[in-house]
Amino acid sequence: MPQNFPLALLAVGFGGAVGAIARFLVSLWARRLFPDYAPLGTLLVNVVGCLLIGYLGTLAMRSQLSPELKLLLVTGGLGSLTTFSTFGYETLEYVTDFKRWDLAALNVALNLLLGLAAVAAGRQIALWSTAG
Repeated sequence: MPQNFPLALLAVGFGGAVGAIARFLVSLWARRLFPDYAPLGTLLVNVVGCLLIGYLGTLAMRSQLSPELKLLLVTGGLGSLTTFSTFGYETLEYVTDFKRWDLAALNVALNLLLGLAAVAAGRQIALWSTAG
């Protein structure tokens, strides 16, 4: 647990608010520029989020980023901008830190397959619950 828990909560909350607003604005901007490709905003925040978590995560690992700043930028900001960046970072850790390509591949497959299955299940539950 962080030494100053109230400060940690504020850092995550403020970073989360900024990341969520950034995601919303990027999606609006992308739809305005490319109305025929709706997922572009999501693609952009996922790729940019992955770049930023790679950079900031490495800085944090090398103690060049304070724990409070990591909470603000990574946990809060990137956490609400995109969870795909965390998925990418954790998957790469399996390969680079643990040399476990098998676990990296399993993580990719499980996130993709279970994520899509959960979306389909949620959609079906909503259709059933609102039918008739």
